[in-house]
Amino acid sequence: MKKIVRVFFILLAILTVYSFIPVIPLYLSSDPDSYTNKDAIDKLKSNTGDYFEFMILGDNHAGLIFDDSAALKLIRNINRENRFKKVPIDFVGVAGDVTYRGSPWDYRIFNKLRARINLPVICTMGNHDDEKDDGELFKKYAGSKEFAFSDRNSHFIFLDNGENDLTENQFSFLEDELKKSASFNHRFVILHKSPTSFQQTWFRPEMSPWSYRFMKLCENYKVDIVFSGHEHMFRASSFGGVKYVTSGSGGIITHIPLRDGGFLHYVVVRVYGDYVDYEVRRVAPPFWEFLTYYMWKDIFYFLKGIVV
Repeated sequence: MKKIVRVFFILLAILTVYSFIPVIPLYLSSDPDSYTNKDAIDKLKSNTGDYFEFMILGDNHAGLIFDDSAALKLIRNINRENRFKKVPIDFVGVAGDVTYRGSPWDYRIFNKLRARINLPVICTMGNHDDEKDDGELFKKYAGSKEFAFSDRNSHFIFLDNGENDLTENQFSFLEDELKKSASFNHRFVILHKSPTSFQQTWFRPEMSPWSYRFMKLCENYKVDIVFSGHEHMFRASSFGGVKYVTSGSGGIITHIPLRDGGFLHYVVVRVYGDYVDYEVRRVAPPFWEFLTYYMWKDIFYFLKGIVV
């Protein structure tokens, strides 16, 4: 019996160390060349055809070892999505909070993580990304924080609402781009904070005038899906014929139960001519994170469900 227990703990230690190893070369590697959102978008200009995929994730929060280790595992899964090459995958969109606190270290790690993704990465700014320098590092590593572009039969609009409400200028920009999108089959909007809220009660966007106005614009111009992050979970809903997908667990540790969407994930979006569909890819955390955090979180919510 003692031998079995000893073997068990040896295997446990090996798995723990093995799951931790990938983050070490990330930190020790040299800084790759950076590129901007415009550089990534330029790679899409020659795309043709109405059948393609893109991926969305949010809140990888680069710069903290827990987040970076999980993000690396998500990236390995993302890079395997095109192994069968049945439908072209065009890009990965990040719905803000690409860094933990917006420090130079955080942006260096974000750049290293981004370089490991074998697709163009296009991202908008989150509330954590300009905490140190009012967004100057975001401009250096990602360029514009608000923009729009077309890819194949779809129009994409990236907005910056890290400071909560959208301004009049932003609404003008949004409506102008939605008007331009009339000739396209599909419209997608990506921003950090959703106009609807599920988890974080201190941020209640639906109580702000911009939320209703934003949602009515999306309804009037027949936006297919609005993607957001900020809340560290997965949740999907529909208002006025528009789907709203919150994907905010792209690396950051989750705090809510699995049953409520508290799991690491990214979203694969498929465009089939006139139709749009998506799938959620749940990713198990690295084993060392499971042992040190996720196992205890799940046990806590399990016991809470029994007691309360």
